[in-house]
Amino acid sequence: MKILAIDTSSKNASVAILEENNTLIVLNNDDEKTHSQKLMPMIDEAFYKSNLSLNHIDCIACCLGPGSFTGIRIGIATAKAFSDSKNIPVVGVSSLEGLAYNLNQEGFICSLLDAGHGNVYIGLFYLMKQDNSDSLQTTIQNLSFLNLENHHSLINFIEETIQSKGNHIPKQTPIYFVGDGILAYPDLLKNLNLSNHFNIILASKEQCMSSSISIGKIGYTKYQNKEIGNSSILTPIYLRKSQAELALEEKKKNVVISKMQLADLKQIEHCLSEEFDDFWTASMLKQELENKQNLNSTYFVAKIQDEIVGFAGVVTVIDTMDILNIVVRKSKRRTGIGSCLLKSIFELAKNQNVNAITLEVNANNLPAISLYQKYGFQKLGIRKNYYHGTEDGITMRCHF
Repeated sequence: MKILAIDTSSKNASVAILEENNTLIVLNNDDEKTHSQKLMPMIDEAFYKSNLSLNHIDCIACCLGPGSFTGIRIGIATAKAFSDSKNIPVVGVSSLEGLAYNLNQEGFICSLLDAGHGNVYIGLFYLMKQDNSDSLQTTIQNLSFLNLENHHSLINFIEETIQSKGNHIPKQTPIYFVGDGILAYPDLLKNLNLSNHFNIILASKEQCMSSSISIGKIGYTKYQNKEIGNSSILTPIYLRKSQAELALEEKKKNVVISKMQLADLKQIEHCLSEEFDDFWTASMLKQELENKQNLNSTYFVAKIQDEIVGFAGVVTVIDTMDILNIVVRKSKRRTGIGSCLLKSIFELAKNQNVNAITLEVNANNLPAISLYQKYGFQKLGIRKNYYHGTEDGITMRCHF
């Protein structure tokens, strides 16, 4: 059987075609910024030089990360496209397991990928030969994201994982370290004080580079073990959030959600038409807040350092809550404020024992639709020309 292996998780983009465990061809490109441009030409070249085509491929093995967020997505998207077009089964492999297989060695192997700022992606594996085969089998696997400023976190991770192998591990058992993390922190690893007195062995620089050959060999073993599926099983392994997600979370920390007061209208009124959607008017909001009899409606405001950056309104009838609108200042959109308001609405719904939340959204408001779907809302139907008599509205519902 033939395997197409793809690894774009690191600075090195790698493509290989294997016949079982034998490498037919491997190509590498170490320019991380050109993965999206170079990957397809590399695959074409690999097929051309091996005198093969996608029709000859029995399985696609794809690296799922961790590593470069963008690179991982490029590789997975390509593998999915090939799989769907030719109905080829796929297997997903972590970059950390791929590094462990670079050593082609039985025993404990710890893979370290430098994640910057003292952080590493780490994977600890126990590899052993399969019966009557040269193929390796992973019998222990543990992946994590660690900060090495406190080296005890690394020691604890290794020792707790190894304990799952049993208590009869002889002293001076070798534990191999591989990956660019050992190039970034060689002194820390050489002086690592493991209680079981493991013999620490660092891999060579050449062995620390990610390779599609290892991804392909693991893919072959997984194929033999029937650990395969369609393209839907290929999902990224990130282990940590991206810098964009971390930055967004930091912004969310500054958002304060509270019940809307009449005094808030003075700040909203002067910029309502400029910074917020024209669905609301100040008089509508004032009437709702002054109507003490309307106990079924609730309005929230989102503030950053006392500046109102968004607001929302809901009305509850028996066991169903309807979101009247969620609006955010145009200059503050896509910064997580809508999510903060939506979470407050969910908390209110939970306190009111609501069974479902409904809403209507402009069919052209794709960011809002995406946000609602993220929180479990499903489309129910379409209201033709609902907005301004020209734009359709989509009704959505989320069940509790």
